[in-house]
Amino acid sequence: MTKQRTTSIELMRLIAAIGIMIVHFGSIYLGANHIWAPFAYVFVELFFILGGFFMMRHLETASEPMSTGAFLLHKVKGFYSVFIIAFSAQFVLFVITNQVQGLDGYLHSLLHFKWEALLLHCSGAIKDPAFNADYLLGTSWYLSAMMLAFVFVYPLAKGYRKLFKGFIAPVLVILLYAIIIQYYGTLDVGSEYLGIVTLAIMRGVAGVCLGALCWECLQALRDWEPSESVLRALSTMEVLLWLAAILLLTQLDFTTDEDALFYVLVFSGIVVLGFWDKTALAHLLNHHMVRALTMAGRLSLYLYLFHWTVMTAMNLWLPGLPTPWAWALFFAITLGLSLLCMAFDARRKTSKPVLALVAGFLGIALVLTLA
Repeated sequence: MTKQRTTSIELMRLIAAIGIMIVHFGSIYLGANHIWAPFAYVFVELFFILGGFFMMRHLETASEPMSTGAFLLHKVKGFYSVFIIAFSAQFVLFVITNQVQGLDGYLHSLLHFKWEALLLHCSGAIKDPAFNADYLLGTSWYLSAMMLAFVFVYPLAKGYRKLFKGFIAPVLVILLYAIIIQYYGTLDVGSEYLGIVTLAIMRGVAGVCLGALCWECLQALRDWEPSESVLRALSTMEVLLWLAAILLLTQLDFTTDEDALFYVLVFSGIVVLGFWDKTALAHLLNHHMVRALTMAGRLSLYLYLFHWTVMTAMNLWLPGLPTPWAWALFFAITLGLSLLCMAFDARRKTSKPVLALVAGFLGIALVLTLA
């Protein structure tokens, strides 16, 4: 039976989500002097690359590729229920933290985040947006950037397939990453504007185009039968790529913000070799503990979205915990909440339970403003 997921990549998705959790919690809850993984923000590029990879796979393998609108809707359906639950839960914390009072205050606050609810907050509709003021979830910018990147990239890739693969995609990858590094010196940008375009969209377009090129690299490798010595060399390189990615989870100050750009090549190599499934580590991970690693990959989305709410709640009600206890509680609550929501998502048959849960959170927020 053909597996639906490539589980080596699912494991890397989990590692990426954990890396982002670590850098956020260290910098926001524990403070700037306790940043454990200072360069883990670059894991977001892995998600962009995977988005572009799957986009190109759809275009190349579907007998009738979806229209742009249908493709965007298909992508949104995969995560929107999780996002909107996290969004509404975070709104309750926003009301408490900002002491929002009265029906007018409630409606004003809720409508203030309308662009985020529609995943359009990276579109330029908000002037100089700031986390915790114009975004509820500090992680949702990635989802907005991804969808807006598809708005630009998908029609090009669909309508001008050969030109896109041979010219447009590689040029955009080089050009956009170069602009970001030259103007800002780091990939750790999102809500900043270059002219009228948010850096989040530029990161998204560059990453999606790179992911599309990863798909093309995979196609070039499909029928290649390397010698044993070459395969051993590629297997060794794959292990080094994984070690480099895992190194991002540590406190080692081994690189710079500019050089963190190199990790887009690290992630690209992991993606291509993982789906190729001929190197030693990829083959091992793709054919052992399949169920556990598939679950790990699915869990990554929930961890990514819910950890911001857990972190906010801890800042509100449990500030200043000893560092070991803070880390343990943060991961335990986020994991428990993520598993609970994942089980809820798996068991529901329609969108009604999601709507009821969202309405419940918004109702709690309303009661708090009227109390």
